[in-house]
Amino acid sequence: MGVDRVRKEFFQLLIHELFDSQYALWTWNAESRTFWFASGGFGAPAEYFLIGLILSLAIHNSLILDLHFPPLLYRMLLGQRSASLTDLREVQPDLHRGLAGLLAYDGDDVEDVFLATFAVESANVVGERVQHELIPGGDEVAVTNVNREEYVRRYVDWLLLGSMREEFDAFQKGFLLLSDGPALSFLAPPELEVLATGTPALDFAALEQTTRYDGFQPDDKTIRHFWEVAHSFSLDDKRALLLFATGCDRAPVGGLGNLQFVIQRAGDDSMNLPTSHTCFNMLCLPAYQSRGKLRDRLEIAIRNSQGFGLQ
Repeated sequence: MGVDRVRKEFFQLLIHELFDSQYALWTWNAESRTFWFASGGFGAPAEYFLIGLILSLAIHNSLILDLHFPPLLYRMLLGQRSASLTDLREVQPDLHRGLAGLLAYDGDDVEDVFLATFAVESANVVGERVQHELIPGGDEVAVTNVNREEYVRRYVDWLLLGSMREEFDAFQKGFLLLSDGPALSFLAPPELEVLATGTPALDFAALEQTTRYDGFQPDDKTIRHFWEVAHSFSLDDKRALLLFATGCDRAPVGGLGNLQFVIQRAGDDSMNLPTSHTCFNMLCLPAYQSRGKLRDRLEIAIRNSQGFGLQ
């Protein structure tokens, strides 16, 4: 059990480090809440190879990681090498809306209204604008009513496949180094995602039924208040609570009833904030005597947990 906890903590810290923005390996989209390969970044293929291998090792060791990839990544890992406008919505919803608007425009003056050509710009990791031609001489070819579908198809293909082909190939090679085999061929992409990151469904009633206590009894006032507050949380706050206490905002395979969650008493009633030991899936609570104080202290902790309270 001790080795398992050390292993979990190691992978959590490693993933947190690898997705740090200072390394410019990934781009983050706040709307989709997902990472994607950084185009024009500083990452070498060898780095993406190692990250793919780490993902595979985590799955091999039945560890759930706090990863935020779009479902497209798991489809690509299992062999899909085509991308559509629908796929783009998972990665860049804002751009998806713009391109969908271009296709839906019912005027006959697309060229004059959108002023687009078959050359697109993107920003590299240092903020410089870089132009990419979707066809030879694309900066001289206007997007019109006639060719706009080709423009969207080429743009999506370049953005989701061509611009990061070398990085993804290395990532997939690292992943398949350990995971490739007959069993992988039986998995559907959603099943692979669940193995890597757990399930997004959060059944807190099942979590309450299996939670263990250290220094508390299930019928203590603090514990009753805790579950009343936890059950009343929004989905975002439930995810934040799980992330704070376990290092991952998703449930393990099989649901929250399979999570070995512990609530430990951390002293008498006080204004101290809750803390956690993520490698033990342990939330440490002072014995708050009022529901209002417990909610206030818990919300502050889970909403400000980066660099705080995670051990």
